[in-house]
Amino acid sequence: MAEASCTATLAAIGITPRTLQPPRLTQGHIDRELRLWVSDGFTRQSWKEDGQVWTETRDRLVMREDEIIRVGIYNDTPSVRVISMGDKRQMLRIRPGETASIDLFVDSLEPFEIAVVGQPPLSRPVQVRASQNASV
Repeated sequence: MAEASCTATLAAIGITPRTLQPPRLTQGHIDRELRLWVSDGFTRQSWKEDGQVWTETRDRLVMREDEIIRVGIYNDTPSVRVISMGDKRQMLRIRPGETASIDLFVDSLEPFEIAVVGQPPLSRPVQVRASQNASV
């Protein structure tokens, strides 16, 4: 627990641990875009894929293995928030009224959670489905 707290503190001031794997370069290729809002615990989701945009409200986020999603998170709360994208991924520090984005490479079927550090009610589980390109 102390290690997680230390990691969150460092992320809050913009320092990430050395053990963090370097982000994978997307070279401009994004499969989908996702926009989330902090105040509703990430239940309101705005997706963009192939020029189509749709918004939905769900308890769970669903992503596909081997896809790259540009995740934009808008902090519509009155205080700074540190957002965790699951273990071994970079954290985002977002000031009030600002949006931060990260290109998220979903590289395994292991589920994870997008959460506000220290605020368990402000989190959303992410289910990962097998890639559409997977051989049967």
